[in-house]
Amino acid sequence: MDMAAPLASRPYRAFLAAELISSAGGAVAPIALAFSILQIGGRGSGIAVVLGGEFVVYLVLLPVTGVIADRAAGVGVLVVSQAIAAAFQMAEALLIISGTARVWSLALVAGGGAGAAALFTPAGRRVLPALVPAGQLDRANALSQAGKHGLATIGPVAGGILVTTVGPGWGIAWDSVTFVVAAVLFSRLPRPPALPDHHRRRWDRRWAGELADGVRALTGRTWLWTTTLADCLAGGAFAAAMLIGPLYARQYLHGAISWGAIAGGLAAGSALGSIMATAWTMRRPGIVISVGSAAMCVGLAAMATGMPLPLIMAGTLVAGIAFGPAAVARATVVQQHVPGHQLGRVSAYQEFAASVPIPIAYALAGVTADRLGARIVIGACAAIIAVAALTPLAVRDVRRLAFAGVDR
Repeated sequence: MDMAAPLASRPYRAFLAAELISSAGGAVAPIALAFSILQIGGRGSGIAVVLGGEFVVYLVLLPVTGVIADRAAGVGVLVVSQAIAAAFQMAEALLIISGTARVWSLALVAGGGAGAAALFTPAGRRVLPALVPAGQLDRANALSQAGKHGLATIGPVAGGILVTTVGPGWGIAWDSVTFVVAAVLFSRLPRPPALPDHHRRRWDRRWAGELADGVRALTGRTWLWTTTLADCLAGGAFAAAMLIGPLYARQYLHGAISWGAIAGGLAAGSALGSIMATAWTMRRPGIVISVGSAAMCVGLAAMATGMPLPLIMAGTLVAGIAFGPAAVARATVVQQHVPGHQLGRVSAYQEFAASVPIPIAYALAGVTADRLGARIVIGACAAIIAVAALTPLAVRDVRRLAFAGVDR
């Protein structure tokens, strides 16, 4: 079995290079933006306004961009999304470098960048299946996930170095450049094959009908809506635990250094798990999705029970290794079992469902941690993740879910 078989496809190589280059900038930008806000006196409330507004724009636009991705067949949408992102990031960088940035102006340009991200997410998932043979799709997703998790491991460190040495504005300018390069690479991709006549979408069709059709595509598949709901609940709990993690590290471990090691181990484990997913056959991806997602509770359970730092790091590393194949399986089964003309909307709805609980979880976790303590909140999050992730296994369609025609 050739684990790198998808790389034989020139379009896939261009897609992967563009995706990773874009992600390299995206891994640096958040820390650069946060320090930019602090630099102009925005304090914590300024960070909340900018990042919170960015998140709201992303969520609101996702259903609409899913329709656009399906109508425009993806490739052109990828190019446009990267061009828009480059423009807004460069505007943001110029505001900061020139010293004219204010919290409200950064919030505006960050919102524009969030719109570009909302456009990119469903379009990327819509395009990928057309770039590799169907039997190699799982490995193509695995290579993509491994690269992105690897960048997530080093991105915050690189961002910190850039902010310290040349300033946050230049870190964001770097992000803009990566979007330009990604747009050029995406422009070289072939357009996906035309849909059959009975699936072609009419441009004058009402948007409400398009949105409803995407909802039916998701809710009409029991395995899909149950795993999406589980991801919604488990993802919210995990986000809450990550929010409280630094507080836990300060109270029970050695502060920022300990939390950096824990978070880094999780990202490294996810990258390793994604690579491992290229080397073995997932006969029952539904089981892999549930068990791998549930494994994210391991490191959190170690924290909640007061284990020493080495065991917590080992737990998060194991969690990441188990989650890597789960993420690959989740992406692949959707791309294989959902028709191409609905894939953009279904992907957008999945992303929406996974993202909506996050601000709610943040608010609840913060208040609860103040009253009951970080350890109790993290323990509750671990329990919610385990129960939510494993519950879909009670559904026969999830247990029997399989890849379509995996080529080994």
